[in-house]
Amino acid sequence: MFTIALVVHGQALKAFHSKSSNSDLSRHLGQFAKDGIELAACGNIMKSQNIGVDDPGFVSADRGGVVRLAELQSQGYLHLRP
Repeated sequence: MFTIALVVHGQALKAFHSKSSNSDLSRHLGQFAKDGIELAACGNIMKSQNIGVDDPGFVSADRGGVVRLAELQSQGYLHLRP
């Protein structure tokens, strides 16, 4: 058994903003959240770009996306970057 976490930061965050995301992406993300995948958005980027992520299941990584990645790695998660 494994757990997956998706941490979005940088320019990629705009693609996950509900006003700009397409319906397929929103539907998939909703299903990911229902399946137990952690969806986190970098709180620092959200503030600097003055956007929010309203998609169901997303939470703000208030201390930043990179910090959230480090926290997850310290818990044994592997960092996979596309």
